Amino acid sequence: MRPAPGFSNYPRTMSTARIGETRLPKNFKRYTKQFSLLELDCEPGNVPGKARLQSYAAVAPPGFTFSLLVPSRVASLEAGPEFDKAWKAASGVARVLRAQWWVVRTPAEVRPTRRARESLASLVARLKEGGMRVAWEPRGVWDEVAAGETADAIGAALVQDVAREVPRPGRVLYSRLLALGRGGRVSLSLADVVAERLSHYEEAFVVVEGQGAREIQQALGMVLDDAALDAAGDAGDEAGLDDDSTDEEAGDEGELANGLDTDELDDEPGDDADDDLDDDDLDDADEER
Repeated sequence: MRPAPGFSNYPRTMSTARIGETRLPKNFKRYTKQFSLLELDCEPGNVPGKARLQSYAAVAPPGFTFSLLVPSRVASLEAGPEFDKAWKAASGVARVLRAQWWVVRTPAEVRPTRRARESLASLVARLKEGGMRVAWEPRGVWDEVAAGETADAIGAALVQDVAREVPRPGRVLYSRLLALGRGGRVSLSLADVVAERLSHYEEAFVVVEGQGAREIQQALGMVLDDAALDAAGDAGDEAGLDDDSTDEEAGDEGELANGLDTDELDDEPGDDADDDLDDDDLDDADEER
């Protein structure tokens, strides 16, 4: 497979890749067998009911990642009663799910000024107090250089679309892929490009809006298979191993790297109590834990 543009001299280093969607699955148990990441929007009115959140937390396998998009009132960086209320509710969701990421999507009104950077730094520090990571997704007039420098300064991962641009070098990547191609799907060729770019990070967290997460995950497995074959081939040359044994061992490594499980699963029973969580519900859920 030909390296993606911008990475011809950048070695593959991936150890962990989490790929998922932003849509609430009807059958979360089945979803966790296909994907390893789910991003939930904590905007009031979009949050699932307490019972459903608790069922998600109970079913999620070890290593599954929940990421939370902070409410717009929080991302606006304007303090006040509405900010505090939205923050309290979102914090309750994070506790129930044991979430690992906050995503701050600042609106276009948050411009690259000193005051905005200071407010953003303060918010990121507050979000990190619970031990979660923070990704920042600027909207508006932020250019690539200013956004990257600001993300580094405040200690947040810059959300990037690796299907549309070569991402910044680093150890950890958080990427959002917008709906691509016909019907919001990701073409196989584009999935290959995305997978190649992901393979150069120790950790990659990718949310796909629309359809295409499965294609990217499969393409990533193929990229990592190729890397395993290349590494095994080099080791075999040095150790004098025959080609047949090397290919077989490399194939086993590729299957482990892929990590895809296509077994059919029974539908998940349970209630879908989808009433929005209010503050009392979230506090009760936290006390129960």
